[in-house]
Amino acid sequence: MSSPRPGGFTLVELLVALALFAVLSVLSYGGLRHVMNLDAGLANAVARHTDLELALLLIEQDLHATVARGVRDELGGSEPALRAGLDGDLVSLTRRTADLSMSTPGAALARVRYRLVGGVLYRDVWAQLDRTPTTAYRARRLLDGIEGLDLRFFGSETWSPFWPRPDSTPQGDTLPDGAEITIDFGQGRSVRRVLVRAG
Repeated sequence: MSSPRPGGFTLVELLVALALFAVLSVLSYGGLRHVMNLDAGLANAVARHTDLELALLLIEQDLHATVARGVRDELGGSEPALRAGLDGDLVSLTRRTADLSMSTPGAALARVRYRLVGGVLYRDVWAQLDRTPTTAYRARRLLDGIEGLDLRFFGSETWSPFWPRPDSTPQGDTLPDGAEITIDFGQGRSVRRVLVRAG
């Protein structure tokens, strides 16, 4: 008469269970890591899209709020109300802005400049229109990873990358009727927006 088998697992059974647990753990970790990478990539894509929409919104608002008021630059020279196409600066303009420092609601003016440096788009704002060499401005980083940015302006039934157009008669503070902005991110990815200036 054989004795009954004692309860519990044999060593072989324990080793098989541990091996299965290890395999399932590795598979679970790989899946979790893949999901976390997808989540991080999605978060980065959403952040880049948000930055792009904010940059385009600011450009559109600045264009809509542009006023025909030229300024004096740091060296005392005159700048038109809107100037574009020069090396270094994409566009500079004078715009209306709410003056929250006033006790009664009103509008003030500011000078705004967009510039592209090393693939990064910046928006600079001067609260003082007619500047001196010591006049400071606030710079805001808007968008990075840009390989190219083209601006064109529409006026007198033609498009031009320059404003005021060099081939036309002096326009003083004449403003364009609209603008087209194309941002190239490389690898066939680009965004184009046509903006119409109000009024």
